[in-house]
Amino acid sequence: MKILLILGLAFGAVVSFASQAARTQELPQSVAVEQKAANLEVSLAADKRTYKRSDDIDLEVKLTNTDGVKDIFVYGTLEFGFRGSFMLYHQDAKGKDVPTQFFPEAQTRVPDTKDTSAFVKLLPDHFLGTYYRSSIGTLNMVRPGKYSIWVEYSCPVSIADVALKPFFGKENGPLKSNVVWIEVL
Repeated sequence: MKILLILGLAFGAVVSFASQAARTQELPQSVAVEQKAANLEVSLAADKRTYKRSDDIDLEVKLTNTDGVKDIFVYGTLEFGFRGSFMLYHQDAKGKDVPTQFFPEAQTRVPDTKDTSAFVKLLPDHFLGTYYRSSIGTLNMVRPGKYSIWVEYSCPVSIADVALKPFFGKENGPLKSNVVWIEVL
């Protein structure tokens, strides 16, 4: 009888330890799977290919769910700036960074975890987009020549702050867009 009791306790301890270890390992694996499951793409398009130094430039930026089957939630406010969703980069033809004279700064606030209106559900092959309107002078691309322009998308909100799943959050890191080449005459 004592042997059965000891074996029963030992078996219970092993099962309890194994199930606790399995639960501990499940959380990081599921987070990693959610991050890999995010098939988002950032695309950039300019309104034309050649500009005069006095021209304005309109850039269209899209965040697209490229997964053919799964939905994904994204933060719905697309703003430019260090605390926003998008950062704009541009270089001259030699690959030298061109400093911008002025760049807007987003005032992103972390939304309430229960406020689902701050997020957009992107269905498969759907996109969310915005425009960036500026002047060639403000972007400091006033020297004649070719320039490359691209954006990076980084969600300003953490996955832990959002109740919706799957959510593309800050932990997923930045996504770089395609490079658009323009010429200033």
